[in-house]
Amino acid sequence: MLKKFGEYIEQNGLIRENEKILLAVSGGIDSMVMTDLFIRSGKEIGIAHCNFTLRGEESQADEEFVEKYAADHNISFFSVRFDTMTYAREKKISIQMAARDLRYSWFEKTRKKQGFDLIAVAHNLNDNIETFLINLVRGTGITGLSGIRKARDRVIRPLLFANRKSIEDYCRDNRIPYREDSSNTDTRYIRNKIRHQVLPLLTEINPSVENALNDTSGRLSDINEIFTACTDSLR
Repeated sequence: MLKKFGEYIEQNGLIRENEKILLAVSGGIDSMVMTDLFIRSGKEIGIAHCNFTLRGEESQADEEFVEKYAADHNISFFSVRFDTMTYAREKKISIQMAARDLRYSWFEKTRKKQGFDLIAVAHNLNDNIETFLINLVRGTGITGLSGIRKARDRVIRPLLFANRKSIEDYCRDNRIPYREDSSNTDTRYIRNKIRHQVLPLLTEINPSVENALNDTSGRLSDINEIFTACTDSLR
């Protein structure tokens, strides 16, 4: 996976030479595998962790776990705690949207303050598929069906090439520690419902459904880029 990781970054021009990367690390399997890959690739990195204070002692244990991992590997560590529930209530938005707003705003502030060039988040191929299906069900234009962008502004997603199984295999083979998030199995959240209930049914119909949906999303992304370029040229 390390070779594919490097190739994906190079082919998509995600990181230039000598750029410093701030890694968004929750402590979950995806972000811990991403961190291990960056360490092995020799990039200059820092670790940023958000404690959303939504899961009590579990959230605190996540923060302590990531902080210790950073210290053990001599990596700069930055953390923040949010009152996510209050923010969501005040803004009249969902908990998920509140957490997203809070973390990306803080990541960018930390990137600038600490002198990093980029922010890396650990979205994977399955996250892209789930996002595609969420937007399809909700009803969206072609932009929403184009999937998660490899890079936008200062945020890069260098793990989008890897599916969940390959990440789990790499984690097991390299004995990478990580934390389980109990909320990932809560099917009251639409993403979890799609992950645990909808995709298994679609896989029964087409065992290669992950590749099929990811390819479709990629083609729509290409079409969207062409469409955007054409409309921009007419303005």
